[in-house]
Amino acid sequence: MKKVLIAKPNYRKFSPTGYQMLLDKGYDVVCTDLDRDYFLDELLPMIGDIDGCIANCEPWGEEAMSAAPKVKILARYGTGMNSVDTEAAKRHGIMVTNCPGVNANSVAEHIMMLMLAGIRNLPKMNDMTKEGQWINLNFHEITGKTVGILGFGYIGKLVAKKLTGFDCRTIAYDVVHDDETAAKYNVEFRSFEELMAESDIICILVPLLPSTENMINRESLKLCKKGVIFVTDARGEVVDEEAMYEALTNGQVGFFASDVFVHEPATPENTPLLTLPNVIATSHNGAESYENLENCGIMTAQQIIDALEGREPVNRRV
Repeated sequence: MKKVLIAKPNYRKFSPTGYQMLLDKGYDVVCTDLDRDYFLDELLPMIGDIDGCIANCEPWGEEAMSAAPKVKILARYGTGMNSVDTEAAKRHGIMVTNCPGVNANSVAEHIMMLMLAGIRNLPKMNDMTKEGQWINLNFHEITGKTVGILGFGYIGKLVAKKLTGFDCRTIAYDVVHDDETAAKYNVEFRSFEELMAESDIICILVPLLPSTENMINRESLKLCKKGVIFVTDARGEVVDEEAMYEALTNGQVGFFASDVFVHEPATPENTPLLTLPNVIATSHNGAESYENLENCGIMTAQQIIDALEGREPVNRRV
């Protein structure tokens, strides 16, 4: 009997179709009972005899792969690949898949929520009203503003689509230019430096790569308009958090709304940004819509089934 570890928290609850697909194949399915990702010392005792794993963000590196001699596939529940050492996977002959584009709409909607909450200072309005302070706060509108999208991939394109109803100017930076989609949503491509300088709101949606780590830093922040708003659902390491803290406290950046941080779980102790009033923080939650969770569950289950039955799984990365 094939054994499959589901390391994605709450998979049975939110991905019932995918879970049933695996049971219907007769696999021995073991689900995590944690509401968070495994730490390495928790993962290692679980994987000695597994044939496949639906992986979330637990660390799959050389040590874990060496401890899992039977594993044939790691089906990453999501898009990001930074929790999997792909070179180690190649050495061990392990297939690695992910779910590109499946979570794009959920994350794009989350970006829009953060953008609107930031430009209107929703946290302060909410707190004041609940405290009985019936005071009118002033804020800006998105209409007429320039919104810059760093990373014009699945999510960036959907953000651009959703912005078409806001009567704003949309610009984008990406190493690859999808001119057809850009034209469809009235997006103008700019260089990185031009986007930083021209934007009133900047959405960070690039993948974490050596070229994008600390892309937002002291030097790039100096290019921005004073009071610029940043919104991000990329990876925490794309932003130099110390530089962002300084920019938020000296007024160079007006608001920072983020779903991702360098240290996760983020706390005020390990992430000083959380102590600032002009920061909106969510808990890496942008993809957690019911619809996306079900769809990712189906895709990862099918990838596991295909790999264990000798077929090529979709969205194979290794």
